[in-house]
Amino acid sequence: MATRRHPGPSLFGQTPADVAMERVPPAPVCPEHQAWSQALPVTVRLGTSSWSFAGWRGAVYADRAPATDLAAHGLAAYAHHPLHRTVGLDRSFYETPSVESLAHLAAQVPTDFRFLIKAHQAVTRPNLQEDGTTLGSTVCAQEQGAMNPRFLDAAWARDAVVAPHVEGLGERCGPVVFQFPALRMGPRGSLSCPQEVLDRLERFLAALPRGPCYAVEFRNAVFLQAATARSLVSLLRSRGAVPAIGIMTGMPDVVTMRDLLEQAGWSVDGGPLVVRWLLGHGLGYQEARARFEPFRELAAPDPGTRHGVAAMVSAAVHAGQDAFVIINNKAEGSAPASIPLLAKAVVEALRNRPQAPSTFTRRSSCSLHSPS
Repeated sequence: MATRRHPGPSLFGQTPADVAMERVPPAPVCPEHQAWSQALPVTVRLGTSSWSFAGWRGAVYADRAPATDLAAHGLAAYAHHPLHRTVGLDRSFYETPSVESLAHLAAQVPTDFRFLIKAHQAVTRPNLQEDGTTLGSTVCAQEQGAMNPRFLDAAWARDAVVAPHVEGLGERCGPVVFQFPALRMGPRGSLSCPQEVLDRLERFLAALPRGPCYAVEFRNAVFLQAATARSLVSLLRSRGAVPAIGIMTGMPDVVTMRDLLEQAGWSVDGGPLVVRWLLGHGLGYQEARARFEPFRELAAPDPGTRHGVAAMVSAAVHAGQDAFVIINNKAEGSAPASIPLLAKAVVEALRNRPQAPSTFTRRSSCSLHSPS
């Protein structure tokens, strides 16, 4: 089994990771967690939606880690944990970081670590707010009715989203996720029907630069149904993109989503598996936040979803594909507490299937080249 290499410490203790971990030291790693990490294939990357939560002190960060330093300096300690092999770069959904700041983040994590990029919302929100931005409630924006000129604008996405992340993160840049909100379609919406969305999506993906892995996440269940799902799966396959499976209230459970996609022609051997476990137990974001903050413990275990995700990851491994799973604090109460349980479930799922050759040591298929 390949072992992970962190970019520090250096001889003089002055790498970016060293400096960051002086400010935010990592918590000791539980031996059981270390054992699960060694049992996982290197192509399986589990992680959280972000890394700056004071409630994680004692589990991810040392007890004495200053809460005010977590956002700026906590990534190295987060990535020091052997089960944390990816992280969701959610801040890029609101504003694309500079190339320099992205390079600084990349320098703090191991070479086999990958960032899961959440593309800027201007690409996937069809309507503008009153102030002319896409920030804020999508419902309010839809009621304003003003069209967003950057919606599925491939040239803007190439220059303002893809290029900075590829340049700044280099080989540590993982899939780029285009997350659509729940879209209003029909007579009262700015989009006529699902097929219009898919037609525009196909043109968008066709015009993006080659290199990154692109993943598409919808929050309308209609995109998983019958002919619409078949059209979605077909266009993603033709453009080398993959579905991002977002587990949240308002969408089918993870097993049902997998089954619907497979019925539509999707196969896990068609590209990296991308799963984002965001919400559970029928809760909305604000309800979950109120219930689970400060996100210190596994407050609401969801073994059904956990084993459903583990089965998909196992299938990806045996198909020779990378698997990225991001877990939000609002799924079970504390993402760092969810990850070891998911790792254990993945290892157990793999042990119950014949081992596929070479998938435990192969290099990631999500290493990127500069966009062309």
